[in-house]
Parts: sequence; C-alpha cells; structure tokens
Amino acid sequence: MKTAALAIFTLFFIATAQQISAQSNVTSSSSNEKRPRIVAGSNATAQQQTTPTPTPTPYSSPLPTPSPRIVVKQNPPIPQNTPRPIIVGSPTPSPYYQPSPRPIPTATPYTSSTPAIIYPTTPTAYTVKNPFTITQMRGKLAEAKQLLQKRVTTIGQVQPSENVGISATVTIAALDMRTNQVQLILLPKTSYLTPNTDFGTVTSLGRSARVRTIRANGVNTPIVVFDEYGQPMLPLIVQYPIEKFGRFTEMAYYTSAHPGLVTAETTRAGQIYLRTTIETALKKLRDRNIYISPQVIAEAEKLCLVEHVDHSRFLNENRAALYQEILTLFAFNEGNTYRYAVSSAGAGGLVQMIPATYRMMRNAHPNVQLIPDFVEGMRNHVNAAQAMLLYMQDTWSDLLASETVTSALETGIARDEELMAAGYNSNPARLPLYIRRGGANWRTLIPRETKMYLQIQNSIDQTIVKLPPIK
Repeated sequence: MKTAALAIFTLFFIATAQQISAQSNVTSSSSNEKRPRIVAGSNATAQQQTTPTPTPTPYSSPLPTPSPRIVVKQNPPIPQNTPRPIIVGSPTPSPYYQPSPRPIPTATPYTSSTPAIIYPTTPTAYTVKNPFTITQMRGKLAEAKQLLQKRVTTIGQVQPSENVGISATVTIAALDMRTNQVQLILLPKTSYLTPNTDFGTVTSLGRSARVRTIRANGVNTPIVVFDEYGQPMLPLIVQYPIEKFGRFTEMAYYTSAHPGLVTAETTRAGQIYLRTTIETALKKLRDRNIYISPQVIAEAEKLCLVEHVDHSRFLNENRAALYQEILTLFAFNEGNTYRYAVSSAGAGGLVQMIPATYRMMRNAHPNVQLIPDFVEGMRNHVNAAQAMLLYMQDTWSDLLASETVTSALETGIARDEELMAAGYNSNPARLPLYIRRGGANWRTLIPRETKMYLQIQNSIDQTIVKLPPIK
C-alpha cells in the first residue's frame, strides 16, 4: 500500500517538473525575440531555421493623441527704458520735458448800468490820509447829513418792505477819497452791529463797497469802508434809527471816531468844545451869584472825559489814542455827543448823572432853573454842566467841613482832585470813613470801579496836553 502511494507521488512530481520546464523554455524564447541569442559554433543555416515565436498583442483601447508641449528654455528679456545719462560736472541734470502751461486770456471787463458786487480784500491795517482841516471836515459832514435826510429809501441790496422797516436799517455816508464824492451805503442794522464781519453792498452811485464794523456800540459804532478797488473810503456820518421798547422813536445822525477822522486838530477841537461848554455853564451860574471854586472847575472839565472812557479798552488799548477818540467825538458831534449814552445805573448824557442826583440839584438850586425833564436836561450839555458843577461844589464843601478830610489834605494823604473824583463816582459821605480806617491806604477801601476811575483820572493828567485854566 505504501509502495503504491509512493509511486503515485513520484509520477505527480515528475509531471509537475516537466510542466515547469516547458514554461521556462517558452519564456526564454519570448525574451530573445528582439535580439536572438547567437551560440558560438553554430552555422548560418541553423540560425535561419530558428524562427522566433511572436508575442501576442494584448487587447487595449486606443489612447488619445497628447497635446504638444512647448518648452521654453529661457524667458525673453523685458525691454527697459534706457536711463538718461548724468553728465558729471553739470550743476543739475537736464530737466525732463514738461508741457508749457496754456496761457489764460485776460477777461474783458463787463460794464453795465448796475455793476456786479466786487468783494475787495480788506487790508489788515486800515490807513487813510485825511487831507482836510477841521473846518473842511465839518463842511463835508453838513453835506453828508443833507444827503441822508433826502435819501431814497431803496439803496443797494436792501429794500424796506413789510418785514424790513425803517428801524431795521442804517445808512452810512462815506467820502470817496478818489472822486471826492459822498456816497450813501444802506445796511441792515444787525450787520452794522456785528463786529469783525465784512458786508458787501452797493452804494447810492451804483459802486461796490465793503463795510467792516470795528466795535459795536449803537449809534457810536466805528467802521471801515472800502471801495470796489479795495481803497479806503472815509466814513462821515451814520443815519441810525433809535428804538425804545421795540418802537421807533427818532432818527439819529452821528459821527463816530472812525479811523481817518482822528487827528491832532480834531483832538484840540474837542478840548475847545468842552472848555466852551464849561465856561458857558459857569457864566450862567455866576449870573445867579453862585460861586464855583477853581479846583472844582478844573476837575469838572477833566471828568467830562473820564466819564466816557471804557474800562476794558483802558486796560487793553493805547490810552492816548482812546482819549483822542473821545475828544474827536466832541469835535464833530458837539451838542449831540453822548446824547444817547446811558449807563447800566441809568446815568446819561455828557456828565453821566443819575436821575436821583439831578433831581436833588434841582431841588437844592431852584433859582438855576435846570430843565425839569431828566433826559432832556442831560442831552443839553450846558444844562448838564451846570448840574455837574453844582453837585461837585456842594460835595466839595461838605468834604472840607470834615476834619478828617482837611487833615488828610494837609498831610498829603489825599489830594483834592482825587477826592472830588472819588466823590463824584461813589458815595462822597463815605470818604471820611475810608480815610479814618485806612489812613494813607484809604484808596484800597473804595469801590473797585472807583479805583479804576482814579487810575483813568491820573492817566489823563499825564497824557493830555491841558488848556490854560479857566479864570
């Protein structure tokens, strides 16, 4: 049994070996198809009889033709602009070409019966040379006032209507220095009272102008005016509607201290007007056998100037120029100067007296016959000066009756002019008390406003060239 099994296994092994050998021969002949092996010693006949077995071609689907590939071995160079050569030794390289600007043709000026408004550039410094004497200026002011009184109600851009009444506009008379013509300029009152703001308009002669307000102060508002060429004009007088409780009461004609009007001659003329006013009032009092001391006369003339010095401007501006402005107002407005000025305390007019003090003077001196109405009494300069002289003389007599005051005058603690000034500005009955409490330092006890009042008084003494004393 075992022998039979062994024989079967041997036969299976031999058959398997033969099969493997046959496959090996097929593989060998297949590998020699392209290049047949040549055995040394064989003849040509044997080689011709040897026929290689062809390799079967396997079945496959046709492949698509690939797109041709373009291989760029090197990118072409990028063209660049050839740099401009710099020549060594030349101060600067040659400039690049730049197109020449196109010339702008000069416009032909358009002329018409009503020229367009031109807004000239306002110079930072307003300078105008006034070639006129005080007499010539007064003639120009009279001419300007006549034009204002006859003016047409429609001038320039603003026309009174139902919404813009006579109280809403002001009219300025300004002198054209080139043509020597007086032109009228109509402005809204709100624009006229707005400082540091330019307002363009058209004059009564159809010419462009620009107005700038320097400082708003009602009827006494200084301005500067420029014509269509930017040249300064000379403001002369303003027609200003006065309102009371929102209703029109009267038309004021006033000349402010506009730049160009203030000169040494106008300053002197203002001093002469004040002197004439005081002398006239003094003569009226003397005619009624009322004595006024020389100290009071001299101080009263000075206080007419002190009363109208703005404290803020006194501290921040040129004081000599400020005094010249005030005196110029007296020179040109004369009896109307400070006609509409009323302080916060109700003091008004030339001497800035309050109603209670004026009433007291009328009661104390009935023979002087002061004007009964307070407003009219203050607007009348001679009448107001009489009331001032009476009050200052009565006050000074009361102060001299005090031993404290007389002792202070003898020892030099106080001076008569500053006591009269302090008594006019504040309660004179308290001055002896200040001197008793403060001694040489009595000035530190007076009200702050009175301290400023004395500073202004002292400054005027040192600045203004005084006129000869009144005899």
